[in-house]
Amino acid sequence: MTDHAVKRKIQEISELAANSIDGYTRPPQAEQQINAICRDVLNGTAGEALMDYLRSITTNAVMHPSCSDAELRMQEGMRRLVGIMDARRKTTQKGK
Repeated sequence: MTDHAVKRKIQEISELAANSIDGYTRPPQAEQQINAICRDVLNGTAGEALMDYLRSITTNAVMHPSCSDAELRMQEGMRRLVGIMDARRKTTQKGK
């Protein structure tokens, strides 16, 4: 593979990942399936209650001033996951 071909392939993969909510590259059908599952599971009454709980321990939680770097990294990772779940459940079904 030439340098140009390698750069073009890297660009293609980067664009696919940029179009994903979580930054991972997967086929559009897989993205749609994951989004549909998140919408089905998280948009009902129980799903709303679960998301409220997850936000209460992540997004709405304030870390104490003496928290360690590891604690802060773990908290930010949890916040990211809740954000991904929230974004996926708010997607719209393709064709609607």
